Amino acid sequence: MSTTLPVGRELVDAQQADPGRSTTRPLRHRSRRGTERKRYTVGEVASMVVLAALVLIVSFPVLYALLNSFRTYAEITIEPMGLPTTFKFDNYLRLFQETEYGEAVVNTLIITVGTILLLIAIVPMAAYGIERIGGRSSRWLYLLFIAGLMIPFQVRMIPLVKGMNEVGLYGTLTSVILVHLGGAASFGILLYCSFIKSVPVEVEEAAHMDGAGRLRTFWSIVFPMLLPVTSAFVIIQALGLWNDFFVPLVFLDSTSAGTINVAINRMVGLLTSQWELIYTGAILALVPSVVIFAAFQRYFIKGMSIGAVKG
Repeated sequence: MSTTLPVGRELVDAQQADPGRSTTRPLRHRSRRGTERKRYTVGEVASMVVLAALVLIVSFPVLYALLNSFRTYAEITIEPMGLPTTFKFDNYLRLFQETEYGEAVVNTLIITVGTILLLIAIVPMAAYGIERIGGRSSRWLYLLFIAGLMIPFQVRMIPLVKGMNEVGLYGTLTSVILVHLGGAASFGILLYCSFIKSVPVEVEEAAHMDGAGRLRTFWSIVFPMLLPVTSAFVIIQALGLWNDFFVPLVFLDSTSAGTINVAINRMVGLLTSQWELIYTGAILALVPSVVIFAAFQRYFIKGMSIGAVKG
């Protein structure tokens, strides 16, 4: 009666009988995972189709403006959906030579950078004072800041214009910076307060025992721990400030070049419009926003996710 030996025993006996004999058994069933193609489900295919359609819808206006920035006024008015015959940068040169677009870019940069620097210098410290120093009264101060988010800008617009005019700031870049500072502070307080709650108090107590004051403890110990939420806050505000149109339109008079969007709006006339320059200015205004978000996208997502979890 024959018996089947275990596979391991067979290999040992075969190796003892013939030391030069190979004991490797041929693989009869190879894994097909590497050769088989992934099969997509109906839901995955539908999702990819929807995403592709959304990408086309979002990118079409940008592509349309980019192509028209290389066309002349006559070509755009005669055939709006046509393609450029030549790719020359004449419109880009005319934009800076014939309009105040260059000055508008400088004004937008001053407003954006100035507002961001003031927000970073004031809002984190204010949130730290509310959460760590203010005590029970700080809750009312916190609710006051949150109430600022619920008041539309259109309600505050007329009193702000009158106040800026009385103090002599109407029509200046300072008025725009101050209005943006007041509007963004409420959102910043909400964001930073929810994040500061997760910062261990023991770290601050150790700094106090070493002789550090409140101000030094904040900037040396606490603020570096707030970098994720700071990066998210800076990106959100920078994109909003760079693309803002309504506030500069209201607080800057016609003697100023305005900001980028205001300068582009002035190219639109009642009877005729400089379409070739409008599309060119729109493309140039879009480039910094795309570069900023692409460069800091990782920090933006990280800061928002950490703030959501720790809040």
